[in-house]
Amino acid sequence: MDNQLDIKQNPNNIAAESAVAFGSMSYDAEYDTVLTVSNEKSRIKISIDKLSYLKYNWDGLEALPINNDVIKNINATVRISKNKDWKGWKIEPNVNGTIYLRHNDAAISLGNNAFSYYIKDGGKVVGKNKIAFSPESLIETIQMINLRIV
Repeated sequence: MDNQLDIKQNPNNIAAESAVAFGSMSYDAEYDTVLTVSNEKSRIKISIDKLSYLKYNWDGLEALPINNDVIKNINATVRISKNKDWKGWKIEPNVNGTIYLRHNDAAISLGNNAFSYYIKDGGKVVGKNKIAFSPESLIETIQMINLRIV
């Protein structure tokens, strides 16, 4: 199966919505795109690559660039994952130099050496903070969340 890539301007400016949620006021919609890729891992890899090029002040409010260790962490996780693990997940920048993985009623915040997650489950919010990062622990958390939200 050939991977197909279709890049379009993002009329919904999804990244801007997440940036505003984290305290920023702007995100240049000119550079924000919607990626349609037939392979979920490829879609995530493209998003990671895009995030790795963000510079200081990418939001106009002094947001930090994504930390190199964070990029290494998410890339290591993608390498050991399965395509189906990423179905429905979106990856977005956080203004503090970390990344945010989002899927419906679940979110994961990934830092240099730890991550946290929450999920709305049966009307209540459950989660865990400061889980020591390893590619295996992050992908296990993603898989656990996928089972709960399907």
